[in-house]
This record gives sequence, C-alpha cells and structure tokens, in this order.
Amino acid sequence: MREIELVLEKCQEYYYNGDLEKAINLYEKNESIVNSEGFDDNLKIQFHVAYIATLVVTILMEGGSFDEIEKKILQCNELITNKKSLEYARVNLQHAIAWDYKPITKPEEKEENLDKATKLIDEVIVILEKLENTKYLSQAYFYRGLFFERRRQLEFAEKWYILSHQLAKENNHPVEGSFAVRHLGFINMRRGNLKKCRDLLKESLKLREDAGFKIGIPYSILSMGDINILLKDYHNAMEFYKSGYDYAVSIRNKPAQLIGLTSIGRTHTRLEQFEEAVPYLENAIKLAEQLGEDNLLAVAKKTLETQSTD
Repeated sequence: MREIELVLEKCQEYYYNGDLEKAINLYEKNESIVNSEGFDDNLKIQFHVAYIATLVVTILMEGGSFDEIEKKILQCNELITNKKSLEYARVNLQHAIAWDYKPITKPEEKEENLDKATKLIDEVIVILEKLENTKYLSQAYFYRGLFFERRRQLEFAEKWYILSHQLAKENNHPVEGSFAVRHLGFINMRRGNLKKCRDLLKESLKLREDAGFKIGIPYSILSMGDINILLKDYHNAMEFYKSGYDYAVSIRNKPAQLIGLTSIGRTHTRLEQFEEAVPYLENAIKLAEQLGEDNLLAVAKKTLETQSTD
C-alpha cells in the first residue's frame, strides 16, 4: 500500500511537470497490482480516480480517447458504493471535464456535450458543498463558470469564477485559484478592461510559478502576450510569446507550442516583419495539422496567405 501511495505522489509530480507520458506509464505499470484480489478498496479507488484525472487531460493535450476514458470512469463508479462520497464527486468531476473536452464531429454535438458536462458538474457541486471539501469545490466552481463561458454567458461565468477564486485563496489552493483568476482576466479582456485583465493574468502566472504547476505555466505566459497585443505593445508581446513557446518546448507541450508559433508569426506580421513570420507560420500549420487543431490551422494559413492579421 505504501508503494502505491508513493506511485500516486510521483504521478502527481509528473503531471505538474507536464510529463503526462511518464505519469501514464507509471499508472499502467501498477494497475495490475492495484486490481489484484485483496488490495485495499479505498486506495484502489484513489488510484483509479487519479489515473482518470491524468487521462482526461490527454484528451485536450494529446488527443486521448474519450471512449476509453469514459469506460474507465464507469468502471471506477462501480467500485464506489457511497454515491455521496468525495471519491464519487472527484470521478464525476473528471467525467464532466471529459465531456467538455470531447472532440466533436458535427456542430450540434458541442451543445449536447456541454449539457452532459453541466448536469454532472451540478451534481458534483451539491456533494462537495455538503462535504465542505474546498480544494475540489473550488475546481468544480471553476468548471461551472467555464461551461457558462462556453455559452458566452459571461455574467454567470464571472460569478462562479469569483467563488472559485475566493475559496481557493482563503484555503491555500493556488493551482485551483490560478484557473479561476486567469479566466476572470479573459472576461475583463472581452469587456475592454485591459489594465485589470493584465493584473489578473499576472496573478494567475505567479500562482502557477509559486506552486510549480509547470503544465499550466506556458498558457499563462502566452496569455500575457495576448493582453500586450491588445495594448498594442507588440515588442513586449513578442517577448512573452517567445518565452511561452520556449517553456512549452521544454516540457513537450505541443498545444501550447502551437499557440506560441502562431502568435509569434502573427506578431511579426503586425510588425511588418513578414520574412521573419513565415517559418513560424509554416511550422504552426504543420503542427496544427498534426494535432487536428482546425481553428489555429485556419488562422495560421490566412496570415501566411494574406500577410495580414485582420
């Protein structure tokens, strides 16, 4: 049992460092031990919940299989006899996130998936509020806000983000707080409150740096580039984009690398440095095709073809 507890700690470390492959390999290596007859049921559930949480991230980061992950979620739920427990709330929190991340093949699936995610997150919040578990409740509040943001219902999203941020701050959950405060920044960005946006994005970046949450750091750095673009400080934006890209490369985070390449190419274009922009945009197109990221693929292609960011 102590060995598996150490495995869980190591896997969490790999996840924070952005090394999902090492985490998953370690989970796979120890899965048969955990599933053996007579193994402690509580630790078995904790192992599977943590494993599922890492797998869910791979949907977004590496094109992981939703169907395989949902199968594991349903199997884990069968192990949990208490449907009002923290473990049940945690696994269904991941189920909600998985539905949100699930790739779509037709437009109407987007709303259908979001409906399923929202129903699950509402059930999870009820359980976590009764348990008064601030860490996972803060996370659940964030995703409730995110699902409102997906539907462009910013006032409702803001309410949930504020709840998430306050709960995380009061109870010292810096990683959970970093998500909420970053998206509060995005809401202020949309409203044109650029100074407040910049302050919030800085706070999110600091929370992640202080917590050593490396997997999220490149996104926070790249967001600082975005706000500088809106402030028309293109040179400062370029520094953030290059820094964010380099960080993404260092932890092998391909989605963040794609954002960085596209952003650097477009910033060179804004500065009328099109010759410098071309290799970044060409590499962005290759990576977008590899990752199946159609939106950024279209952006990079259009910028390359028109030599414009309009």
